[in-house]
Amino acid sequence: MQYIGIDLGTSAVKLLLTNETGEVLKEVFRKYPLSFPCPGWSEQDPED
Repeated sequence: MQYIGIDLGTSAVKLLLTNETGEVLKEVFRKYPLSFPCPGWSEQDPED
């Protein structure tokens, strides 16, 4: 059996594939842009 872990973060999404013993089989990540329209704000475009 294999397991997928997903981390949907502020600036990227990360995925991890492991087997039943916890051995990491694959790791991938994709960054997406952020905009900062005002001080202290950060936004993401849903299309990204």
